[in-house]
Amino acid sequence: MPPYLCVVKKSWWPISLIILLGGIWGSSFILIKRGLEVFQPIQVAGLRQFLAGLVLLPWIFQYSLGNSLKKEDKSAALKISWGDYYFLFISGLIGNGIPAFLFSYAGTLIPSSLSGIINAFTPMFTLLLGVAFFKDRFTGNGLIGVILGILGAVVLLAPGFVFHSGQPISPLGVIMVSAAAMMYGYNINLIRHKLSHLPAMVKTAYPFFFMGSLYFMVLIMTGIMDHWNASEDKAWTALGYLAILGVVGSALSMIAFNILIKHTTALVASTNTFIIPVVAVAWGIVENEPITWNMIVGLLFSLAGIYLIINKPAEKT
Repeated sequence: MPPYLCVVKKSWWPISLIILLGGIWGSSFILIKRGLEVFQPIQVAGLRQFLAGLVLLPWIFQYSLGNSLKKEDKSAALKISWGDYYFLFISGLIGNGIPAFLFSYAGTLIPSSLSGIINAFTPMFTLLLGVAFFKDRFTGNGLIGVILGILGAVVLLAPGFVFHSGQPISPLGVIMVSAAAMMYGYNINLIRHKLSHLPAMVKTAYPFFFMGSLYFMVLIMTGIMDHWNASEDKAWTALGYLAILGVVGSALSMIAFNILIKHTTALVASTNTFIIPVVAVAWGIVENEPITWNMIVGLLFSLAGIYLIINKPAEKT
């Protein structure tokens, strides 16, 4: 069978999952925006992490009690070492806890379209940090694919950013989102290189449990219940949006993301960030924004980038 057909045959499900995750996370900006209409940025981040950790709590009990893996897995009973707990906590901190706050706070400073553009740099950070800290190797197609994906995001959203109501952009907001994207890139490599031996549910449940526990205390200290006293209807509505963000946009999507990393590479998994700007524009269309040439061109660049990275030469580990 020709190499091209072999690649397509093997890659259809990662591509589908990348598009699905891009759609879910691309919708996160509007959900954060809805949450910020009622709650403080730290509370938006806290509710997101707490609700995700709450949904995943059954798996904490399962694995903390030393239960074996599912029957179809023939390996020995799962034993999480202290080193694993350390990396799971770090993964939660830099992959969930801190970025959630940075994106929430940045939502009060810069337009969501700009957040989407900067977030698209995650694959580039994944590649560079993988080379710098995890001894990964550059490949020609992979690097070109990342560049095309970033170019697609810029073409897609840069015009709207440049002419955004003539308002100046906050440097602090840009720095915060850039830092979050860099943390995402590092966390992708951390999961791939330090936690690959653990099931996806462990790599998902424990980081959110750690961060959800910390943020639960933050929510109490910041007086989260005061919002219900001020306007109960608005508080419940905003909580509904954040529940979708926490359960679907964080807990369930991270399960899928960890499975994707397990069966592909860290760089391939991170290409879902090329879809995020496309989804952000789709939300703009819902808001009666016109479809422009840069939307189509940006989408084509993004898809070309994903294609090249998926089809880059396989790396031997």
